[in-house]
Amino acid sequence: MANSEKSIELLAFGRALRNLRKEKMLTQDELSFYSRVDRSYISELENGEKAPSLLTITALARALHVKPSALIEDYEREMNLDT
Repeated sequence: MANSEKSIELLAFGRALRNLRKEKMLTQDELSFYSRVDRSYISELENGEKAPSLLTITALARALHVKPSALIEDYEREMNLDT
């Protein structure tokens, strides 16, 4: 899927997730292990190809040692960069 076909919301969430994962110095494999979310799905999320469920957001946040709301706040900041 080309970037022009991806939703700005999904791209913003992907950037927020990738930034937080890198800030915590985790690879996608490590985040996958700690969150029990498949590594390929994490890649799809980070690339704006998939939309996460509430349970996925919660699992990722727990593995990143942040509140789910912190991940959403980062997403909102990324959305503001796009507008």
